[in-house]
Amino acid sequence: MNIDLLNTIISAGVGAGVALLTLYIDGVRKRNDRKREEYNIYKTYSKPIIAAAESLAWRLREVLMFNGAYLLPDAPINGFFKYKFDSTVYRLCNLIGWIRAVQKEYSYIEGIKDSQNPKIRKSINLFQKVLADGSHVEVSILEELCKLYGLEEKQISDNIRQKLGVEIERIVFGFIPDQVKKNVSYLTSGQKTKMITSIMDLISEHTEQQKIDATEIEAKVDIAVDEIAREFCWIYRDWQNAIGDEMILKLEDGKRYYDVIGFSEFMKTRNNNEWIQKVDNLFANLDVSIDNRFDTRVSQVKRIYVSLIDLITVLNETIEDEEGIAKSGLVKLNELQTTLNTEMKQ
Repeated sequence: MNIDLLNTIISAGVGAGVALLTLYIDGVRKRNDRKREEYNIYKTYSKPIIAAAESLAWRLREVLMFNGAYLLPDAPINGFFKYKFDSTVYRLCNLIGWIRAVQKEYSYIEGIKDSQNPKIRKSINLFQKVLADGSHVEVSILEELCKLYGLEEKQISDNIRQKLGVEIERIVFGFIPDQVKKNVSYLTSGQKTKMITSIMDLISEHTEQQKIDATEIEAKVDIAVDEIAREFCWIYRDWQNAIGDEMILKLEDGKRYYDVIGFSEFMKTRNNNEWIQKVDNLFANLDVSIDNRFDTRVSQVKRIYVSLIDLITVLNETIEDEEGIAKSGLVKLNELQTTLNTEMKQ
């Protein structure tokens, strides 16, 4: 083979290899830069998120351990109790705001995958999930109605349970346009019977069991309605985003793009803000000493507390040598988390 031709081929091969290697190294560098940029965003927001989560955690600890007299149905109407209620709502909205700020600033980074910084993502997602996800309550209502009317539960798969929970909710909302479930208690006797009949017929059909006799439906209708009229307050993810948008301020100059409004500004706007008012329902007339299926908010508040401690712990790791929360404080908060985790597993 001609020596010049051979040299040309070798040169071309080396050039192509160098080009491919350069592209690969450049791709790795860009991925690492994006990952570092995302990490830096989390690190920048870690301290304010930890501070917001810690503030809410101490308040919920107070509520859970000492029954939060200012949240009780018969709480006296006075300035101090009003402040405690308002500040409890603010602390939750404050944290939602900081998380929304991270999401918005994070959205400016291109090419980020879900596998990056998974512990941080998981802890934030868990907090958002316990605020928003009530599917287990719908399944619980289904199970209690089956027990009440003697239908066999074992025939219902987990997938069917989820679907039936959604369908039951659709039937209920057909009778209460305001979509406030506890208002089923105000339906007429005839409306209650018709609603429960529709629900039980649906369950019987999907589980291929005999329909419940009309006389039996009517005899137990008030108990069935009590199961449906459970107190709950799910703050859905889109609602969380809307609340967060109301809580954040755009910064023109600084290490981060966003800040969160203070308590004073919050109090000026909260009474006329439909999104912030949705958080009121989580704490209004809440008696944590009564933890049963008829007020799901009690278990929800406990799960929120547990998720807060996980969030604080994970974010505390991102700021390395800096201290986001005093170790003694985290130990004390962890004690109640351990107790609640044990209680919820029983």
